[in-house]
Amino acid sequence: MNKVLNFSAGILLLSCTAYSYASNTSGVHGPGVKADERSIQLRLALSPSDENGEPDNWAYRLHYEHAFNDEFRGRMILQYRDRGNFQYEYIRGELLYNFKKKADDGKWSSGVRFDIRQRRSDNPEMFAINWTNQWDLSNGIRVRGILIGAWEFGSDRASNGTEVETRGSVTKKLEGGLTIGVEMFNDFGRVGDFGSFNNQSHQIGPMLGGSLGGLKYEVRYLAGMSNGSRDHNFGLRFNKSF
Repeated sequence: MNKVLNFSAGILLLSCTAYSYASNTSGVHGPGVKADERSIQLRLALSPSDENGEPDNWAYRLHYEHAFNDEFRGRMILQYRDRGNFQYEYIRGELLYNFKKKADDGKWSSGVRFDIRQRRSDNPEMFAINWTNQWDLSNGIRVRGILIGAWEFGSDRASNGTEVETRGSVTKKLEGGLTIGVEMFNDFGRVGDFGSFNNQSHQIGPMLGGSLGGLKYEVRYLAGMSNGSRDHNFGLRFNKSF
């Protein structure tokens, strides 16, 4: 148990988000897949301007996900942004493989997710591999840690090398169905060119989740901890399973 907690803490200390200065719509996703699972989700995020004259960043993201069986789940994502004008940003396809199920007497589950993203205009496309892990501990406590490698392609503006990110969260389920927790995101930059802490993107903050009828919701605040992140990021999401 101590080894698991130490490993989890190590991931979380590293994790704190990608795409500096942008509204963060990302989440700390788990590896679990349930057969016949289907849902639609709406995410909204706001990063207020840190400087006079700089526009606020709004982001709007719509998901549809479908589990093919109890191991594989696909997801399609469409995202728009508003930085003074409303515009398409990207469409992304994801495939999650839940290769390690939590045994009846175990706590750890793991999976790998493959993402491919087509972005607006002449912005480069992106391919990413996410290794996601979850530990279900006692007293309703859940720990998640994710390691991400990403590569750009398909444009003269594409950068060379592997972009490295980590994400982490610790949450606790309360009586009445509420969940509280802390989420952390890190974008280190490209391997061999990580630079200083302040040149990277680091964010951390609290979250609260629950349900109203058959609709799940989550609210979140992230504080920027480096110069590579905006000072504040607010998020709201709604999820409907069917």
